[in-house]
Amino acid sequence: MDFVAEVFRQLLEIYIIVVFINVILSWFVFGTRNFTLRRVYWFTSNFVDPVLNPIRRLLEPVTANFGLDISPFILIMVLSVLVRMLGA
Repeated sequence: MDFVAEVFRQLLEIYIIVVFINVILSWFVFGTRNFTLRRVYWFTSNFVDPVLNPIRRLLEPVTANFGLDISPFILIMVLSVLVRMLGA
């Protein structure tokens, strides 16, 4: 059981990094013509958006006029809590 929990914890940590990379790339991808940057953003979005979209829909009434997407921050916080629970 410890092996499965450790593998799952490491996968969650990798996913947190992918979410973080996606957020950073989202700041730059629309202002650049760099095809590689756009492809990496598209690739990470394929993994991140299916999880972020339900959070975005849930937060939409609160953040509609906020102008900032905080769903990745909330996702990273939830995943970090899960990582800590698996690590304990």
